[in-house]
Amino acid sequence: MTRLISLIRSLALGCALLVLSASCDDRPAEQKKPNILLLYTDDQGTLDAACYGAGDLYTPNIDRLSRSGIRFTQAYAHTVCCPSRAALLTGRHPQRSGINNWTQNDAHAEEKGINMPLSEVTLAEVLKKQGYRTGLFGKWHLGASLENGPLEQGFDTFYGFRGGFIDNYVHFFLHGMGFHDLWSNKTEIFERNRYFPDLMTDQAIQFMEENMDRPFFLYAAFNLPHYPEQPDSLFVPRYAMLEEPRRSYAGAVSTVDDRIGRILNKIEELGIREN
Repeated sequence: MTRLISLIRSLALGCALLVLSASCDDRPAEQKKPNILLLYTDDQGTLDAACYGAGDLYTPNIDRLSRSGIRFTQAYAHTVCCPSRAALLTGRHPQRSGINNWTQNDAHAEEKGINMPLSEVTLAEVLKKQGYRTGLFGKWHLGASLENGPLEQGFDTFYGFRGGFIDNYVHFFLHGMGFHDLWSNKTEIFERNRYFPDLMTDQAIQFMEENMDRPFFLYAAFNLPHYPEQPDSLFVPRYAMLEEPRRSYAGAVSTVDDRIGRILNKIEELGIREN
């Protein structure tokens, strides 16, 4: 049996950090290291959860985290995505690594564009040196070059997309000419007509199942509620009374909340309890 210790749940930044630690003192030292689950939502508004007073949003799993954790009410996030992700993974002001704006999107492009320098030390790299198994599932967006991706920055496994966003069913970046962007480690994969939030959640759960007997760091970087707002049809009737653009956005928020719930439920199923 293990127990779940909630250290930080920063919903103001769309982030929740859970530390899972062993409770049996007679376990080997390697197994006593806490497991870490980092949940990160994309472009979610600071107050866009019921626990922050958003009465029109259904977010039972985010609310569940807030009740047993800490709600940040005075916090800072960068105005665009990539610098916030760089700061999250390195613990440094993103300007120090040159990540002031969006990074390169297309892994196949001849022009390399902006990529986070490999000299930056990520949380995954530090934990890997301490014997952790590390996995990233979802959105990377710190440079799409195959020489500057998650595997080069401390992650043992990566499943998701390298750029800014994708259509959830065809997995294409939609701006300009567009391009396909779905990867398993460094291999481009094709899962057309399969809903990406389910794909990444299933992969994250599989990672937990495979690594419950060793220390792991799991970074679940959800792509919702970022554009394109393609909610699970389960939540469409719930928000029928709202006007656009709030209607589709609300459905996307509830969709990501539901997938967070699936991960939390799997933690409980695997024998982890929350203090």
